[in-house]
Amino acid sequence: MTGQVTAHTLLVVDACAGTLATVLEQAKLKGLSVITAPDPEVALAMVDMALPDVLVTDLFLPGRGGLSLIREIRKRSSQTVIIATADADDAHSVLEAVRVGAGDFLQKPLAAKELEIALDRALQRIPHSLEQVQGIEQLDYRLVLGTDPEQVESCVAWLIEHTAMMLPETQRLHLRTTLIELIVNAVEHGSLEILYDEKHEALTSDRFDTLIAERRRHPRFAKRRVVVQASHDKIRGRLRYAIMDEGKGFSWSRFLTKAEHPCDSRDANGRGVFLAKAFFPDLAYNERGTEVTFSVPLP
Repeated sequence: MTGQVTAHTLLVVDACAGTLATVLEQAKLKGLSVITAPDPEVALAMVDMALPDVLVTDLFLPGRGGLSLIREIRKRSSQTVIIATADADDAHSVLEAVRVGAGDFLQKPLAAKELEIALDRALQRIPHSLEQVQGIEQLDYRLVLGTDPEQVESCVAWLIEHTAMMLPETQRLHLRTTLIELIVNAVEHGSLEILYDEKHEALTSDRFDTLIAERRRHPRFAKRRVVVQASHDKIRGRLRYAIMDEGKGFSWSRFLTKAEHPCDSRDANGRGVFLAKAFFPDLAYNERGTEVTFSVPLP
């Protein structure tokens, strides 16, 4: 592992050229890497890709977009420090910005000194990465998830934000794909015991949501959960993930050796597992197929 510290990233969402110039000037002095977005839609895409440390956004983007953007970013990235800006300096605007998740408020046009002070406050609030904290050798998380597949992506986003932001972007994307695939499998095929043929038929007839709801209400499955354990081991230089379901298991070995055999359409649900194995070669299941583990070397 190296002692190199990655530059913090600032995302600014504002169409005003004067505001952009002031933010860029002060960000450069603070050593911040700046990305810009013209509107909330682009900003959210950048948040998903880069998870910026600091956000500076106008409150009065079209359609109250500034407030909606802050609210959505707070859901996706709990650690991003948010600075709201606005032409108006009324108490209502300030309170509404704080209520939805802003940590600071500046009146426009931005004064360089006020922005400098706000950025100093923001940098102080950015959480230190585990690599920068001396004395901690290992950090463990244990997440208990329900059986709603629609909630998996937000859980994975949180998990990556808290355990894997030190990884290169490509490796984070591979990790995100793998975690979503394995956790969805654990929910649908594991704890809810939905067979691939059942899922395929339900998707074809546009009743997959109904099938999920029925299984989740069934007494046999209603209390089942999926457990995800993540371990950041600084001594061994690895991240380790384990995903456990409460199903009856499955015959997993054929999915991890699929390259040696012709592709069988009945095994389509195993393609994601095979891809995950390609990304993370030490991926392995327990004997029953109710727990899958893999690790990621730290840079």
